Amino acid sequence: MNNLNFKKFIYKKFCYGLSYKGGRNNLGRITVRHRGNNSVPKRKFLSIDLKHSVRNLKWILLQIRPSTRRTSYVGLILYENGLFSYVLLAKDSIIGMIWTPFKYGRFFLKEIGLGFPLSKAKEGISIFNVETKLGCGGIFGRSAGVSIKILNSFVNKYNKILVKLSSGDEYLINANCMATLGVVSNSDFWSRDLKKAGVKRYYGFRSFVRGVAMNPVDHAHGGRTCGGKFSKTPSGLLTKGVKTRKLPISNNVIFKRRTRRIDYIKKVKLYKKVELDKLKKK
Repeated sequence: MNNLNFKKFIYKKFCYGLSYKGGRNNLGRITVRHRGNNSVPKRKFLSIDLKHSVRNLKWILLQIRPSTRRTSYVGLILYENGLFSYVLLAKDSIIGMIWTPFKYGRFFLKEIGLGFPLSKAKEGISIFNVETKLGCGGIFGRSAGVSIKILNSFVNKYNKILVKLSSGDEYLINANCMATLGVVSNSDFWSRDLKKAGVKRYYGFRSFVRGVAMNPVDHAHGGRTCGGKFSKTPSGLLTKGVKTRKLPISNNVIFKRRTRRIDYIKKVKLYKKVELDKLKKK
């Protein structure tokens, strides 16, 4: 990223406030631990155009800045007709860059940060901010340094294109959905040095205590022994090796699921056997 412009100017039209719950639900009970900070509710958030709502117009990049609750950089752009908007930026974006609308075939797709339909993509290129449903905006590939690879650029009989996420999952996505060419900016975000614990508090996180250091009353890992126990939540539910999706996604959408760790799968099977034996004895 060259010529970063971290000025205090923010286009106030795109600013909005969000209520910060501090990890509590509508009854005031803590449902997510280790959350809370007084300074977080005072911050303004930027509404970003993830839908590629304006097409067939040239635009220029005016400003590059960080955004709260986002790991990547966002940019203020000006369209040919005078409209302003904030967008997610690709790696190596520079102030003053001009993008032209995509009108040609897949072999002319070269401008980094350009939005285009997946049906026009080449095989093997990196994309981000990918839609899963038409007109709903980008859902996949929005955090810093992330990219999605296109495995098959030719649509199948169901008008789907195969893409591979950074997690290892392979999804079939509608060929008319939009995506952005390139890799998400600010890839060095994950290697930053916070230098002190107080900086973590600014992000809305509180310090936490290990379950092993607690008493058995307070946590499932508590007690004097450290080994031989399955990883559990404070309420006693299994954590590792267990499927956590409440609404499972069908195989028509996920072509290939990511590989799971075998040791945790074996532990879960052992745990279930132990629980069954206990019930039988009772």
